[in-house]
Amino acid sequence: MFYVRVIECHVEREAGRYRDMISPNEADSASGPSSQGCPDNAAISRPPATTRLCSIRSTHSESITGTRSASHRHTIRVDRHRYCRPPALTFGAFAERWVDEHAEARGLKRSTQKGYRAIVEQHLNPALGPLKLANLDVDQLERYMAHKSRAGLQPRTINRHLNVLSALFKTALRRGLVVANPVALVERPREPRRRWTILSPAEVGRIDRAFVELADEAEGADRTWIEQARVVFLTVLYAGLRRGEILGLRWLHVQLADPEGARLEVRETVVYGRTETPKSERAERTIALGPKLADEVFQHRARTAFAGDGERVFCHLETGGVLDHKRYAATLKAALARARVDKPLRPFHDGRHSSITNAAAAGTPPAALQARAGHSDYSTTQLYIDLAGETFRAEAERLEQLLAGTEAVEKTGRN
Repeated sequence: MFYVRVIECHVEREAGRYRDMISPNEADSASGPSSQGCPDNAAISRPPATTRLCSIRSTHSESITGTRSASHRHTIRVDRHRYCRPPALTFGAFAERWVDEHAEARGLKRSTQKGYRAIVEQHLNPALGPLKLANLDVDQLERYMAHKSRAGLQPRTINRHLNVLSALFKTALRRGLVVANPVALVERPREPRRRWTILSPAEVGRIDRAFVELADEAEGADRTWIEQARVVFLTVLYAGLRRGEILGLRWLHVQLADPEGARLEVRETVVYGRTETPKSERAERTIALGPKLADEVFQHRARTAFAGDGERVFCHLETGGVLDHKRYAATLKAALARARVDKPLRPFHDGRHSSITNAAAAGTPPAALQARAGHSDYSTTQLYIDLAGETFRAEAERLEQLLAGTEAVEKTGRN
């Protein structure tokens, strides 16, 4: 409307300019043909000023009409292709559809999709489901966070909910269902520094011996199981594998007789009882095995009844199916008690933490550590390196010896 008014003002300004140019004779001639009998072609060659004025008004009138018409067409185009008013869609209706569509579009792993669905169905929808998707704002989201905090959820869990919400609103924003992503303006709760249980090299050795003692005291299938559980423990600690990677490892991915050295390849993972590809490209990796672990895996293959290339390295003793990780956790707990290690230890997660942390303390270069851990970037690996909260006494003493020069004296025997 503003643009149309500008054009109208321009027309009036031009019309005023042409009025000033009209002479009295031209004004008289505007009422009819010339009284002096000018030929028709003269009249045609120079139209009266009023005719020119009408022509200008007509031209600008057409411009105004065209502008109004174009504006109308643009309004129709906006109505057709972009929203003017968000539809009355509830958060719950969109969230239920989003979980499946987002997982399919992004190619998410089944475990990730299952985690998203659990957050949506168990937390987000009960609290936000009936609300209009387009009306959700920062205030409502912060009230949701406060409610979950009072219910006992930790900051890390609440932030995971916000991550799901943010991904959901990004999809809604691309589809024109909302005008903004309110999660971007939310002040997230600060997560306390995570502390993990890290086994020292001495503790790893004591637990290893405890497994041997338990196996010596057992008979038959129980002995076979404990012997397998010991090799699982050593593989987690020495190779830093995740639980799903341990469960998915097959003999065709273990090379023990390679001239260049023993190695294993991470090519499969088991999540919620189903076989999948590793969680990322970096997670699909090759890990060199040291002499001790290579020998232990070699002896395990000689003992197991499931030693075929396509069979699982660690498996159910009777069926060859996926290893019972809960039974392994119970066996590890017995070994910890025998070794007098009273730390709370998650069988796979803290075992992997211990592996990466000890490797870092031993001086493994960052790039090699990242590759061995199978992380996409080193910042993720850095989270596992909990050296600030864990003191490695042997390393500190070795550094002290190097600085004081005592190590050289001990090696040479000279004063």
